[in-house]
Amino acid sequence: MAALLAWALCDLQYSMGAVAATAVPLGLAMWLLGPAVRNHWWGTAVITGAASLLLVGNAVKIGMLHTPLSIADVQALPVLLSTLSGHTLLLAMALITLAALLALASLRPRWVTLGLLAATASAAVLLAAAAGTVRSASELLLPVALQEQKMPNGEIVRVPGRQDQLSLLRARGPLLYLLEDWRLMREDSRGVPTAAEINALSLQAWHPGRIEVRRNVHIVLLESVWDISLLDHYHSNRSPFDPRFQALWERAGRPYVLSPEMGGATANAEFEVLCGLPAPRNSVAFVNLMRNPSPCLPAVLARAGYRSVASHAHQADNWNRISAYDQAGFDLYRPISAFDLDDLEGDLLADSSFFRQNLQYLDENPTTQPRLNYLVSLSSHWGFVRNTERRPDLVSISPDNAPRLRDYANAVAYTTRAFMDWAEAIVARDPDALIVAFGDHSPSLDVDPDPYIAVNGKDPASFDNAETRRKVGISRTPLLIIDGSRGAVRTGTDLPMYELPGLIGQLLGSSALLPQSAQRGVMTLRPFRGHLLASDDGSWSDCASRESAPRTSACNAAWQQFDSLRALRQDIVLGQGHYLRAQHATDYRTPRLQAMAIDERHAACEFEADLDGWGPRQAVQGQGVNVQPDGSSAMWFPMKHLRGTPQVLIGSTPAVVTTVEGLITAAFPTPALATLSGRVPVTLACPGQTAVEIGVLDLQPPAPVPGMVEDCSFSVEAWGPKTGTAGQGFNLQSDGSSGLWISMKHLRGQPRVYLGQTVGTSSYGSALVTSAFSDPGLFAGAKALPVSVACPGQRAIELGTIEMTSAR
Repeated sequence: MAALLAWALCDLQYSMGAVAATAVPLGLAMWLLGPAVRNHWWGTAVITGAASLLLVGNAVKIGMLHTPLSIADVQALPVLLSTLSGHTLLLAMALITLAALLALASLRPRWVTLGLLAATASAAVLLAAAAGTVRSASELLLPVALQEQKMPNGEIVRVPGRQDQLSLLRARGPLLYLLEDWRLMREDSRGVPTAAEINALSLQAWHPGRIEVRRNVHIVLLESVWDISLLDHYHSNRSPFDPRFQALWERAGRPYVLSPEMGGATANAEFEVLCGLPAPRNSVAFVNLMRNPSPCLPAVLARAGYRSVASHAHQADNWNRISAYDQAGFDLYRPISAFDLDDLEGDLLADSSFFRQNLQYLDENPTTQPRLNYLVSLSSHWGFVRNTERRPDLVSISPDNAPRLRDYANAVAYTTRAFMDWAEAIVARDPDALIVAFGDHSPSLDVDPDPYIAVNGKDPASFDNAETRRKVGISRTPLLIIDGSRGAVRTGTDLPMYELPGLIGQLLGSSALLPQSAQRGVMTLRPFRGHLLASDDGSWSDCASRESAPRTSACNAAWQQFDSLRALRQDIVLGQGHYLRAQHATDYRTPRLQAMAIDERHAACEFEADLDGWGPRQAVQGQGVNVQPDGSSAMWFPMKHLRGTPQVLIGSTPAVVTTVEGLITAAFPTPALATLSGRVPVTLACPGQTAVEIGVLDLQPPAPVPGMVEDCSFSVEAWGPKTGTAGQGFNLQSDGSSGLWISMKHLRGQPRVYLGQTVGTSSYGSALVTSAFSDPGLFAGAKALPVSVACPGQRAIELGTIEMTSAR
C-alpha cells in the first residue's frame, strides 16, 4: 500500500523486488520483536508506519530535493530543526515526539523487551558490517533495470542501467539502498590510501607560489542564491538579483560555479571552497572527514601573514563548524554569539544586519596584516521567512502557482541587496580588496508543482541526455568576483567549487596556492549527488557511479582523474599526509600552538523585559488566563532585548515558550493553574541563571452568584501590629497563625489583605478586618513585610510594613 501511495503521490515506482526487500526485513524484525509487542494491532501499526516512512518518505524527499533518504539525514536533522521557528518548529518536534511515543507505547514494559531490542539492534549491526556482501548479492538478485543505448553504428541495444541513486532505490528498495549508502559513507570516512597508492597516482608536484601583493580577501557564501532564469517554465517580473549585482554579473559574463549539493548541506560547499577538494558523495565533510589540520585557504594564507576570521550568525557547532574551521586554519570564528539580534527573519538574523555588523567589526578591529574575511549569509535559508513589513515583495513569478518560489525569489532579492551594500562599502574603504561571492547550492522548492521539472533548456552546450542537462543546471550557482575598484572579473564559467581556491590564488599572483590546486586535470568534473558529471570541450556526460557499466572512453578518463582527487582528499584530511610529506609541506599537518578563538560576547540566552507591556495581569481563579481555542492559558511579554528562549513561570508552573522578534508568548496547561490564587509571581529565567520576577498575576475569586453583586470600597483608619519576631511571627493566635487587624473609617464588601504577595484568610466586621497568615516561610529571617489591601480588580493600597526583628 505504501509503495502504491509513493507511486500515486510522487511518481516513484518501486520494483516488486524492492517492495519485497523492504517488507521481508521489516517482517523479520517484527517477528523477532513479537513477544515484546503488546498485540498484533500494535505490531501492524508499527510495521506499517516504518514501511510508510521508508517508501513514502523517500518519494517526498525526492520530490523536494531530487535525492533519496540517506544516513546523512540523521546528521542534518539537528541543523534543520535549528533553522525552524514558531509553529513550524513546534509541528516538527510534535511529529518526532509522537512517532517516538507511539513506538515506545507498542512495547510491553518487561525485561525481556530490552533483550529483544538488543538482539534486533545486534542483527542490524551485523547486517551493516556485511554491507559489502549484501551488495554483491543484491546485484545478482535485484539488478538495475536494463536501458536502451544507441551504439555508434545506429543500433539500439539494451545494456545494464546506471547504478545511480534513484535507479538503485527503485530496483532494491529503501532498506538495501540505505545499507549501500552506509557502505559508501564508511568508505569515504575511513578509507585512506597508503604511501604506495599515493605514489602510484603520479600526482603533480606542488611548487608554492608567492603572493606578490598581499590584498585583503573577502569570501562570501550567499545562502541558497541560485539563478532562477535557469527554470524553463517560470519567469519573474525582474531578476531576483539586486540590479547592481546583476549588472556586475553580466559584465563578468554570467559565470557559474558548480555546487556538489542541492537544497542543503552548505558545509560541503564550504569544504570545497575553503579546502580545494571535492566533497564526499553522501555525507558531510565537516562532520565525517575533517580530522587533520589541513592546507586549506586560511592555513595557507596564514603562512603569508594573513589573519583570518569566519562569520556565520548561527549556532556555533552546526555542521561541526567549530572543529572544521579550526582544522581549516581560521584564527577567529564569529557565530551567532558575536552578533546583536536587532533585525530578524523568523529566528534568523537578517542579512542586512549581518553584513552591516561585519563592516562594524572590521572598522573596530583594524590590523596592519592582510585579512581573510569569510562570511556565510543566512536569511535566504530554506523556509524563506521574511519580515514583510520591513521587506515587502519585490519580485513576482509567473505562472503564479508556486508561492515557495516567489518567497525564495524575494529572499534572494534582499540578500543580494544587503551583499551589494556591503561590497560597495568594502571597496570604498579598501579599493584594492578582492571580493569573491557565490551561491552555495540551489534551493529546495515545492513538490507540487516542481519548478525543477524543466531546467537549463536554453543551454547551447551538448549533453548526453536531458537528465544530465537538468543536473548541470541545478548544480550551477552564480559566481561574482569583484577586483576592488576595478570591478567585476571575467573568469569563465562552470568552475567546480573545489577549484575556486586555485582561482583565488591566481588572482593573488600564486599559480598554485594550495597543494591540491596543482592537480587540476583536463576535464571539468562535478561529483553531484551520486553522479559524476564530466565535461570535455563543452560536451557534458553523466558518468553515474563508479560501478556503472558500460563506460565510454570519456567516462573512463573522468573517473581516473576524479579517483586521483579523491585519493588526495582522503590522504590530506583523513590519512597520513603522504603527498604533503613528498612535497615537504608537512607543516600544514602540525596543530597550531594557539587554537581558533570564538567570539562569545553574547550569551545564548539574554533578555530585558518591558515591565509595562506584559499581560494579562488579572484572571479569575480556576478559570485559566487568556484561554485559547485549544484550552491552554496564554500570556505575552514584549521584550526590549531578547536572545534565545527564556523559561516563563507562573509561580512554579512552567510554560511552553515561543519567541518571535521582540516578543515572548507563553502557553500554560490551564488545569495546572487551577489551584493558584491571590497574587502569584511571574518570572522569566534563562537556563542556569537566576529567575527575574517581572510582576504578579492577580488571580481573583469567581464573581458572586447572579443577584448578589459585590460592591467593594474601604478607607483605612489604623492597622497593626507593625512589628514581629523573625522565625515566630506577630500577634500570635491560638491556632499558631499570625493575626493582622485593620480598623476602617469606611468599609463595603470584602477587600483582600496581602502580606507581600500572600493573601490572608480574612474576617469582616462593620468597621474591622482581621486577617490570619499561617505560612512559616513568611516570617523566616529579619526583614520588612509589606502590607497592602485591595478590592477585587482594583489596584492594591500599600499600608506600610511589619518589621520582623531577630529574637534576642
